[in-house]
Amino acid sequence: MAARTIRDFGGGGALNTIQHLEDQAARAERLAKRITDTLTIEKLLTFAGERRREIEVIAGKHRRNQRAM
Repeated sequence: MAARTIRDFGGGGALNTIQHLEDQAARAERLAKRITDTLTIEKLLTFAGERRREIEVIAGKHRRNQRAM
């Protein structure tokens, strides 16, 4: 399942997407601990950081929408 863009969110979709991004970040971090190639580790940790930043954006938008209701 591909990650959705922020404008795709409505209803409970944001929470499902946050879980999906969290799963991706956690998997990348686990993989980074098991390998020895420095470049790959850096790429995995960068990927995980990007997913966590996406989570923050989505969660912030979701909180704002919940307060507006």
